Amino acid sequence: MDQRVILFFADRLPPLIGGMEMHGRYFIEHFSDHKSLPLTGIVTKTPNGEDCLIAKNHKYVIDIEKLPTLVKPDILFFNSGKWIEELIELRHLFPSAYFIYRTGGNEILKAPLARQAIFEHKLRQAYWASSLNQAIDLLITNSNFTEARLREIGIKCAFARCIGGVNPTALKSKSSIQNNSPLRLFCAARFVAYKNHELLLSVFHELILRGQDICLHLAGDGPLLDDIKRQVKAYKLESVVKFLGALDNEAVCQEITSADVYIQLSTDYLTKVPGGTYIHTEGMGRSILEALSAGTFVIAGKSGALPEMVSEDRGLLVDVNDRTAITDKIEQTLKQLPSKLPPIEDYSWANLFSRYEEIMMRLTK
Repeated sequence: MDQRVILFFADRLPPLIGGMEMHGRYFIEHFSDHKSLPLTGIVTKTPNGEDCLIAKNHKYVIDIEKLPTLVKPDILFFNSGKWIEELIELRHLFPSAYFIYRTGGNEILKAPLARQAIFEHKLRQAYWASSLNQAIDLLITNSNFTEARLREIGIKCAFARCIGGVNPTALKSKSSIQNNSPLRLFCAARFVAYKNHELLLSVFHELILRGQDICLHLAGDGPLLDDIKRQVKAYKLESVVKFLGALDNEAVCQEITSADVYIQLSTDYLTKVPGGTYIHTEGMGRSILEALSAGTFVIAGKSGALPEMVSEDRGLLVDVNDRTAITDKIEQTLKQLPSKLPPIEDYSWANLFSRYEEIMMRLTK
């Protein structure tokens, strides 16, 4: 059987629970013993920035230039931009391999550099764009929105759109959903500015004042967590808002299946970086895809790529710039909330990796 061997550049791995870690976990599980696209090794970073290779159940700190003596990949697959300053070197080290980079877009727009002394943000973006154009054969994105943003900063390599990253098994509720009030709203998102928890709490507070019988569960951690806890206390919402902490994906999925509504009012957030600014926003939103897949009704901010994901039959998009209009629309929706929708598997890991397989086999013929 014709094989194409993959070397996977994974950045961080579980037990960390962010989007890249989830992708890395399932990618490794799927391709480790793949008949046509076997995984030969994983390159990752130590906490102090050293490159290391995981192969044959061993982990080695390595020098990148020695990689060709250790592995012979046909495909280098990157799931983050941690190697942006090593991409050109890797391209020279593996001249006949195909380079694929999967991105949500925000890290490319942010354009951080560890070694290059480039202060102006636009010039750092130009460095990223130039490196990707020279080294990457295919850039996998998760939305038309993300692709358009990357084109705007000068990225010219080929694109493929692959949407997904949901574990349908974890979304199968182990207990029956209770229809008793209060209605349970759930949000799983890091407490960072673009996730817009401040707006969510403000709208939730107004709904309570209007007499809505609801409660809110919040999963996640992050730098703004204490600020949001203080907001809950100021609104005297302690009895109806529950902080669940940082949950693993299986626990998040169980909360999603148990909720009446998944709500996330993410925004397009102007973010300062050295020498400039960029817009940080949703390129996809895995928890939203999980809620859509589970049949839990979604209420989401009309920002980033979310209008591509949330359809009228499974959710409601709201303009995050008008708090009163948001509250009015949500109040009306909660009064006429549809019953649980049938689950879908469009966004499953299996479907996502089937798309990867098609792409990789076609690229390497």
